[in-house]
Amino acid sequence: MKIRILEVDQWTSTGNVEDLTLDDFDIDNVRGGDSEAIRVIGIADARIREVEESWVPTMGSVWYRPGANGKLEHWKATYDSSG
Repeated sequence: MKIRILEVDQWTSTGNVEDLTLDDFDIDNVRGGDSEAIRVIGIADARIREVEESWVPTMGSVWYRPGANGKLEHWKATYDSSG
């Protein structure tokens, strides 16, 4: 079964993503953490996708799904910790 999720880069995920809903998400409204710096650098990424529950994010990606209250909740992540 496919579900609709928000996929963001791991730096954008350090912002206030969980204060937003899937329907009103706008990457320019994410604040805090490294989210603003990554937008200035120009490599921030966000997209709405449909994925299978068994799938996992690609390296450096974080997935959010709508929670019971309608706000986004962290669901899955594959962080890039290479240095």
